[in-house]
Amino acid sequence: MEKISEYIRDNLKIIIGSLVIIVALGVFYLRKQEKSSDKKPENLEWSAVNNKKSEPEKETKEEKSAGDDIFVDVKGAVQNPGIYKLSAKHRVSDAIARAGGFTEEAERKAVNLAKKLQDEAEVYVPARGEVDTRKLLEGESGGAAGSEKEEKSKINLNTADLTELQQLSGVGAKKAQDIIDYRSENGSFKSVEDLRKVSGFGPKTLEKLRDAIAVD
Repeated sequence: MEKISEYIRDNLKIIIGSLVIIVALGVFYLRKQEKSSDKKPENLEWSAVNNKKSEPEKETKEEKSAGDDIFVDVKGAVQNPGIYKLSAKHRVSDAIARAGGFTEEAERKAVNLAKKLQDEAEVYVPARGEVDTRKLLEGESGGAAGSEKEEKSKINLNTADLTELQQLSGVGAKKAQDIIDYRSENGSFKSVEDLRKVSGFGPKTLEKLRDAIAVD
């Protein structure tokens, strides 16, 4: 025991220093463990999973948006024939508008403007005289009913207003006003032939408009 006591006295500083180092290391290790336990890896994991979930959702929306696009081939009597990208919600009228609208020779009655479009569809606008519109109308309604529908689709020279008259091929605001002025000064048109009495409407113009106009 005396030797041990003597050894402790001789090495007291070393022993104390060693104890201090051990205690310091212990404290450092405990603090490090506490900091590690404060982290929440489960939150990080949830965040990573959540990010992965949001990516396919975004792709799904983009794919859905792309799926609404269709391509339509617009041909015939339009200003700018070609292939146009539209939406599946659009109709034939939208496709024709995208192609610059009808030309003066277009047979508008032969086109169903309200028809919905489909991908790879072809919209063909025939020229006047290219198809028999009367037969088309008879095919839809049959016989006399078709003829009646055709008459209703024509523009009545005695009742049409300025906007309706301008729907006629080659008839602008001035010519439409001339028709209205003629009615005011001379009374109703007795026949479509009377249109030749209006300035600017010669025999050729009348023949071009004959299938599109009517009188009471």
